[in-house]
Amino acid sequence: MKNLSRRSLLAFGGAAALACTAAVEAPARAASTDLTVPTSPAPPLRLASRNSVFTRRGAGPRYWNIYGYAFPHNAPIPEDEWKANIDWLASDLAPYGYDMACTDGWIEGSSRTTPNGYIVTYNDSWQHDWAYWSHYLAERGMKLGVYYNPLWVHKAAVEDPSKTVVGRPDIKIADIVAPGDFFAKGIGGNTLYWLDVTRPGAKEYLQGYVAYFKRLRVPYLRVDFLSWYENGMDANIGQVNAPHGRANYETALAWLNEAAGEDLELSLVMPHLFDDAAAELANGDLVRIDADADRGGWDRLSGGRQGWQDAWPNWFNPFAGFTGWSHRNGRGQLILDGDFMRASTFASDDERRTMMNLMVIAGSPLAIADTYQQIGNDAWVYTNKDVLELNQEGLVGKPLYRSATPYSVDPGSRDSERWAGQLPDGSWAVALFNRSDSATQTKTLDFANDLGLSGAANVRDLWAHRDLGVRTEATATLAPHASALFRITPLKDRGATRYPAAYAAWGGGAGFNNDHAGHDGSGFVDGLAATAGSADPLVTFAVRVPRRGEYTIRYRYANATGATSTLTVSAERADHSVVDGPRHVDFPALATWDTWGVASAGITLEAGDNLITLGRGRSDAGAVNLNWIELGA
Repeated sequence: MKNLSRRSLLAFGGAAALACTAAVEAPARAASTDLTVPTSPAPPLRLASRNSVFTRRGAGPRYWNIYGYAFPHNAPIPEDEWKANIDWLASDLAPYGYDMACTDGWIEGSSRTTPNGYIVTYNDSWQHDWAYWSHYLAERGMKLGVYYNPLWVHKAAVEDPSKTVVGRPDIKIADIVAPGDFFAKGIGGNTLYWLDVTRPGAKEYLQGYVAYFKRLRVPYLRVDFLSWYENGMDANIGQVNAPHGRANYETALAWLNEAAGEDLELSLVMPHLFDDAAAELANGDLVRIDADADRGGWDRLSGGRQGWQDAWPNWFNPFAGFTGWSHRNGRGQLILDGDFMRASTFASDDERRTMMNLMVIAGSPLAIADTYQQIGNDAWVYTNKDVLELNQEGLVGKPLYRSATPYSVDPGSRDSERWAGQLPDGSWAVALFNRSDSATQTKTLDFANDLGLSGAANVRDLWAHRDLGVRTEATATLAPHASALFRITPLKDRGATRYPAAYAAWGGGAGFNNDHAGHDGSGFVDGLAATAGSADPLVTFAVRVPRRGEYTIRYRYANATGATSTLTVSAERADHSVVDGPRHVDFPALATWDTWGVASAGITLEAGDNLITLGRGRSDAGAVNLNWIELGA
């Protein structure tokens, strides 16, 4: 066990019922005696995450974004270019799951608004409005994503006395902003005001904006410049506008969350992520974890500042950002957004594969920003079906952890060049990277020592589309900037599928550690103990079964509290439907924290994917370290 104060609180929801028996097994796996353990219903675990259907799916969405046009031109995309790219998307990329076109930035030129002050199109120069393009995309089996921050109020609406807050005809749009409170004052031409959330009508305006987009069948909203709203600071520019404070920031996010519900995926862009991303975790689905894609290329993917700063962007490049925030990823937690992919900006195919491998293994959205005019012969990197299958199955990987020390404190605590993630069927994805600019390197991930697998596994190279046979490790000799991506399918061990806790989703103060001997693999999850906070520590696994029925779970655990400890166990579907529980399960006492036992229990699961959550709820006792679970028929 570690000191719980070392981690901020986090939680994941879940509920499940469990009728269980427990067996204690010595670390050497000697014969054990089954013990019947009483069970009882438990209250649901307390959540600190938004825990939406989007994050419960795991990986982020696949889509195309206008950034590749707008950034080089420093201008909004013309409507004819938008249409040409949508038509290209429909013909060349939508068959591979890129089923959404999303706007981005350069929005000051959208001044036409509804009677309630909501913009009607991306730019005034566009002939057609949001509704037209939403319909155009839907006719082609695709969706419209929108870049806009509902905290923005266009000055055209402020200056028009006929514009009133939705549902509040007594409140003018001018009444919900403070005089002179401009977004990026002196930088963006004073076109947009910030919403003053302390004023009457502010909540109706913001939530009405979200409802407006939902009525337009927009399923994805990118909300940008959140750091500028919270404290007005940009790490590179300095003070850019007036600060609005932590309390107002949290209020605004909570309103967004409430209005979005389960129908709109919220992408939070440029957040400071203070307090270990507590506010963003509670209210958003995706968070940006690095600086903008900018000109693209290797320097933006792996170069630039490598260290941490406690302000946006905490880490400069996605390698560091994904690694540093990996303790916050996973089912029901946060989708980490590495920003846009611009394959045409890289110098080699090795670099393009590395870009794709990193985004896929980290569970990032796969957001293409190349245009149809830029893509040339590089579209292949986006259309590898073996690779895309990992995203489709909800893959969210983690770097290899070496200790429980945060990456911001010790960059050696996590390995940004060796990643693994487990899929619901029990197979794995392993990604190996060489970030060196000059040296060829051999990278290896050992299945027993690093993943905790018992025995060998089948290995498939996903770019070569070639099965490599049965092996005990994944290894590759990589040129500078090169990478490899493998799918690992373990051989069945006693008919059970093992899911190590070190690669699951952690919440509520639970997290990785390896400070006790005897664990399998790289480590275990600790922190499953009583907390003083408002969220319960937990760990969540995504598992797949062929049919509905009763299954046996074996939990490898440590408990040296001197008495039986309990955890709350649950099983749900990604859509929140309860399969079983919640219910307490017992973990009998063991000799020391270096002694590991196994508790066996029955659980009902639905055919397909299930989320199994173990947490230390308010009515549980004691504390447990969790090494892995095994699922058998």
